[in-house]
Amino acid sequence: MQKKSLLALLLALMMLLSGCALVLVSVDTAKDNARVIVDVNGETVTKAVISASVQNQISTYESYNQIYSAYYGISNYYPTDTATVTSQVIDAYVNQLVSQQKAKELGLYEMTEEEQAAVDADGKAHYDSFIQSVASTYMPGSTLEGDELTAAAEKYVAEHEVTTVDGRSTLADFVAAAADEKAVEKLEANIIKDVAVTDEEIQADYDAKVESAKTSYEADPNAYGTAVNGGSTVYYAPAGYRMVKQILVKVSDEDSAAATEKQTALTTAQTALTDAQAALDAAAEDADKTALQAAVEAAQKAVDEAQKAYDEAHAAGMANAKAKADALYAQITAEGGDFEAILADNNGDAAQPANGYAIREGFTSFVESFTNAALALKNVGDVTEPVESTYGYHIIKYVADVAEGPVALDAVKDGISSALLTNKQNEMLTETLAKYVSEATVKTYPDRMN
Repeated sequence: MQKKSLLALLLALMMLLSGCALVLVSVDTAKDNARVIVDVNGETVTKAVISASVQNQISTYESYNQIYSAYYGISNYYPTDTATVTSQVIDAYVNQLVSQQKAKELGLYEMTEEEQAAVDADGKAHYDSFIQSVASTYMPGSTLEGDELTAAAEKYVAEHEVTTVDGRSTLADFVAAAADEKAVEKLEANIIKDVAVTDEEIQADYDAKVESAKTSYEADPNAYGTAVNGGSTVYYAPAGYRMVKQILVKVSDEDSAAATEKQTALTTAQTALTDAQAALDAAAEDADKTALQAAVEAAQKAVDEAQKAYDEAHAAGMANAKAKADALYAQITAEGGDFEAILADNNGDAAQPANGYAIREGFTSFVESFTNAALALKNVGDVTEPVESTYGYHIIKYVADVAEGPVALDAVKDGISSALLTNKQNEMLTETLAKYVSEATVKTYPDRMN
């Protein structure tokens, strides 16, 4: 994923804070909400805006934390306490105002026709989204559609003073916000325009990455194969690896469905047997157990029949897959056979990397039959006969040896250069924005949030 620079992230944060949440102004709290929390060179942000942004951000962080917990087992990755988030939001608004003011000072709000057209289109898109949110939030039972619904939502906005958390409610407001974003983008481009990466920096980073990878793979050689097969960039290769490609012939969808049906019937029969046996086991000592025993025997017979039916369906599916694999193997090994062309037309393994899989003795990420067959190939270019596994049948080709040692600098230079450039640009943006903030007259009043 490409990293965004600091100011781009800042703008994205502010759009997140203020783009979707809606605020219905209350007269009772208007005076308190109007208190200034952020003042940058006389331009202010009120408590109403900060409060709504904080609540919106906390909700967002809570959602992110749920995802991190569910998928990565990480709890409370993002802060959700009000004090921390309030501090973040106040800092974000300070940086936003400073950036916009600097952009105005440098004349970056002057737009070309092309830039203005993009700003107008972006503002209109966000305004339309706002109006749709108003309609769905405050007019859920409306029978109006299309332009009539839009007009009704716009009327509701005007009559009830509905705004985004930063006070936007009209098309002009949203176009102005889009202009702010474009101007800050131009400011960012101006700041980083002279940032560059030298060959010496690239070489130094490459050397460090090679040494780190070498140390890591010496401790855990399997980590190299995991990285390569997962699509990660590697900088060093340990000894003993080779690259292989496979044509995987899986059981057809039709045969798989038939086997699944039999598997379901087998599961049902096994459940019935368990229940019958439980009833027999729970019977009183003086009970007539003849009927219960008969039920167990009948259930066992049903299980045996269901097992046989499933075994036959599974075997039939595997036999059909084997026949197809044998036919493909015959094409590959025939004179003029083209493994790559046949692979392209019969790709049963969508996850296979373009260069194939890295594999070595003792690598445990693949099923044993696949690993053994791949390592049994003697020479580069050799191909296995179809090899059975739980996935179907594999036709494996030994495509290359992996040379031990550092990968060539040219193979990773672009990636290193891009990462270094992004880091240097972000450092420049961070330093420059901090300088702008230090030069501005900034006043914040977090105590007024209480």
